Amino acid sequence: MESELVSGFMTEHAAVIFVFFFLAEYGSMVLMCILTSLLFLGGYLIIDIALLLSFLDFIVWELFLTDGILILDYIVEDIMNTPAIEGLIYGVSLGLKSSLLIFTFIWARASFPRIRFDQLMSFCWTVLLPIVFAFIVLVPCILSSFDIFPVNINLF
Repeated sequence: MESELVSGFMTEHAAVIFVFFFLAEYGSMVLMCILTSLLFLGGYLIIDIALLLSFLDFIVWELFLTDGILILDYIVEDIMNTPAIEGLIYGVSLGLKSSLLIFTFIWARASFPRIRFDQLMSFCWTVLLPIVFAFIVLVPCILSSFDIFPVNINLF
């Protein structure tokens, strides 16, 4: 029991190597969260800029209206078309999405007890793998039944 509390074999190494083990673990966590936000959450993209501009038009319509032309459109479009500002906005967007995933990852990790490796492998083989196979069959069936993804079986 005590060997699990002090991380087992890692305590036999020097302090720097001990730190590198944990930094590598958190580094891989950050990398996986960034990749997840890039692949599944739209990456650096935020809401449509035109939608954002129309929202700003609605807010300050009375303040910047001159001769029927909204000056704020030109100001915001000039600022948004600057590569440095655009890169900053995209970087902040990717950083916020990744930070939200990292927070969720650490929160789930701290909330649930540690699971032994054999229990994790048993759970993956007996629960997750059948669910994956069911989704591989179920999702195309649902999509083809609602004509969202018509199945074409003409092989010749």
